Amino acid sequence: MGLVEEARNFCKQMAEEYGAPPFPHTEFVVKKGQELAKKLHADESIVIAGCYLMDIELGRALKEGKQKEHVKMGVEIAGPFLDKLNTDSKTKEKILNCIAAHHGEVPHTCIESEIVKNADNFRFLDPTGAMISLFYHAKDWSFDQSIGILRQKLEEKHALVTLDICKGEAEEDYRLVKAFLDKIV
Repeated sequence: MGLVEEARNFCKQMAEEYGAPPFPHTEFVVKKGQELAKKLHADESIVIAGCYLMDIELGRALKEGKQKEHVKMGVEIAGPFLDKLNTDSKTKEKILNCIAAHHGEVPHTCIESEIVKNADNFRFLDPTGAMISLFYHAKDWSFDQSIGILRQKLEEKHALVTLDICKGEAEEDYRLVKAFLDKIV
């Protein structure tokens, strides 16, 4: 089994064990990341693995009340995971940067990392991603809480779009999802 398949399996296992993030949400991000990697001639396997691994510890962090630490926790668990797969140092470094930089708090060291961050933004900006979020969070939160969280994530992710290739689509999607949310009382 290769890097992408192993990362997918690990991600799915962690999502099932901890209940977050919803695996269809991750698959949505992977699809967007792969699309961007092709357009920007980036290493698709690094982008896809980065998309699968970026929130690998989010579920556990949420359960432990450490949501803001999930990126650090993800880097810490992904390093040994990549070592176990005998990942070469350059690929490992890029994937770890994909995880560390996906919220914009750490600088990108490669185009793959910036692609992962931008793909992740569409998890809440794109109408399909927004609906996946509402559907999966309905079991954990009230309707009002789900809408409030989606509003907050919409604004947060809109501000993180950095790739020119994404800006037009992100702006259009942002306005569409925002208008929809503004209609909800």
